[in-house]
Amino acid sequence: MLAMALLEGAVAIESDDHILRARRTAATTRVTVGLGGITLILVQPSLLAHPALGIAGFTTIALTALVQLWAPRMRWLRIEESLAGAAAILIIGLQDQRVTALSLLWLAAIGSGVMARGGRVHWIGRTVVLTALALPVIRQGQLSAEHVALCLASLGLLLTSGRLTRELNHLLRQARHDAENAETLLLAGDIASRVAKRSDAACVRETGQSEDPLSAEEKLLAEEALARFIAGDGLAMAVQPIVDVHTGSVHAYEALARFAGSTEGPLHWFSMAAALGKRDALERACLRAALHLFGQRPSGVSLSVNLSAPVLLDPLTLEMLDEQRDLRGLIVEITEETLVQSATELRSVIAPLQERGACLAVDDMGAGYSGLRQITTVHPSYLKLDRSLISDIDHDSDRAALVGALVGYSKQVGSLLVAEGIEYSAELRVLGDLGVPLAQGYYTGRPGRPWPDVRVAWPSAEPDRTLLALDTTTPAGVATAGSLLPV
Repeated sequence: MLAMALLEGAVAIESDDHILRARRTAATTRVTVGLGGITLILVQPSLLAHPALGIAGFTTIALTALVQLWAPRMRWLRIEESLAGAAAILIIGLQDQRVTALSLLWLAAIGSGVMARGGRVHWIGRTVVLTALALPVIRQGQLSAEHVALCLASLGLLLTSGRLTRELNHLLRQARHDAENAETLLLAGDIASRVAKRSDAACVRETGQSEDPLSAEEKLLAEEALARFIAGDGLAMAVQPIVDVHTGSVHAYEALARFAGSTEGPLHWFSMAAALGKRDALERACLRAALHLFGQRPSGVSLSVNLSAPVLLDPLTLEMLDEQRDLRGLIVEITEETLVQSATELRSVIAPLQERGACLAVDDMGAGYSGLRQITTVHPSYLKLDRSLISDIDHDSDRAALVGALVGYSKQVGSLLVAEGIEYSAELRVLGDLGVPLAQGYYTGRPGRPWPDVRVAWPSAEPDRTLLALDTTTPAGVATAGSLLPV
């Protein structure tokens, strides 16, 4: 009851929670030891040569719990340490050299105090304890084997508990430091991505461009075209290589939708589908075409497919993926924008897919959606940097610094970093120097018909800003991206 009362009345002044918890635990230990020692002496006074001194000693130990709880600063715990040493004189120093259960209780109190002080043992408290151990020997003029064992146990406890506690505190401080670095990195990524997009947003505001609403006839034509594409008529899949920066070989291909008979690009049709409420159906049609390619991909490479998080969570999409027994080599790309609202729900859906071999990639990382915190929730295998962070990186030290930090972050969380939108050899060289392992963009290969074999030559020591400085070989009889549809 006394221990509970002390704990309920404690005021938390320490800034470190783990130190405060250690002090509370030590205080409870001190009260328990004090009451236990007093009870043992009252029940069996013969345990000590001078029982009254022993009761005074264990009462002092119990009272040190008040100092453990209410000392406003760590250095005030020297008072507790000195009081514990004084109790040692009453319990050990002024008694005979017998080792009993009371001696072991005293050792428990000493050890708990060392841990509560963060492993620190002040010279005053240490001196008092050593004096208490030496007094019986000085008074009696002899040293018993029992007392030798008690002295060795006391010294060993002071040394080992102090060192172990200091090492644990060091690990805790390092863990907090790493966590703060990761938190700072995520925040810096959010800020930098907003800055990277600011110029584009400013251009839109200055020009005042906005899409005109569709007329009834245009809406009808758009609905008819989307219906054909969703049925698979006119929908084709191009692939763009994702290249290993250091070997120049293809690591994976990304499947990209192309729409025949239209001068508009894919973004137009996906935006149109969203406006007409058909975005989910169009995404699933593209997934169906991509999964057809998945079974035909070259050996040793993966295929990446794009899905928004809400579509991936849809049962119809999961049924399509369930039809593929083996998902090894499939990479599901989710845009950072849609990840923001769905990160927690995605965990339960992604886990079964990952068990069957699928990998998760977060696309458009750093595109300004402030979703970097959600990335840590889904544990992706790939992090794809948005083009806004890559463009002109050879002339922008701020972008280079951010990408370099994200390289370290990706290694820490076990993800592969992919740089998107590389158009010049100079950009590729900077990314390689920063340690980015994978690259994707017009420089490493334009989207084309499956499956071009791409070998990228490492840029020279003085890279220029040459576009498409690469050797791309396309199998005979296979059309190029230009003959498929405009990119």
